[in-house]
Amino acid sequence: MGLIVAVACSVLLGLAFIVFAAVSAAAGHGVFSIQIGVLLAAYGLILIGAAVGLWLLRRWARGPVAAFALMAGFGFGEYLLDQPWLWLLVLLCLGAVVGAALPSTTRALKERVRPADRPPQRA
Repeated sequence: MGLIVAVACSVLLGLAFIVFAAVSAAAGHGVFSIQIGVLLAAYGLILIGAAVGLWLLRRWARGPVAAFALMAGFGFGEYLLDQPWLWLLVLLCLGAVVGAALPSTTRALKERVRPADRPPQRA
C-alpha cells in the first residue's frame, strides 16, 4: 500500500510542477519566466520519472522520490500562511515521503529485485 501511495503522490506532485511551469512560462516576464518554467518542468518530469521507477520496483527510485518530495514540501511550507491551498501539496509531499519509507515498500522492493538491480554473485 505504501508503494501505491508514494507513486500516486509523486505523480500528482510532478503534474503540479508541470502546471506551475506552464503558468510561469505564460506569466509574460520575458526570458526569466521561461527559464523558471523550464526548471519547474524538469523538476516535475524527474519526479514523475522517479515515481515510474518506483512503480517498476527499482530500488534506486526511492531516494529521488523521497528527496524531491521533501524539498518540495519545505518549499511549499514556506508559503502556507499566504497561500492556504498549498496544504494540499504539502500533504502530497508527506504522502510520497512516508509511502516511500514504509516497511511495506521496503519489502516490496526487496521481494521483487530484478536481475539488473542485483549485485554480482561471487563464485
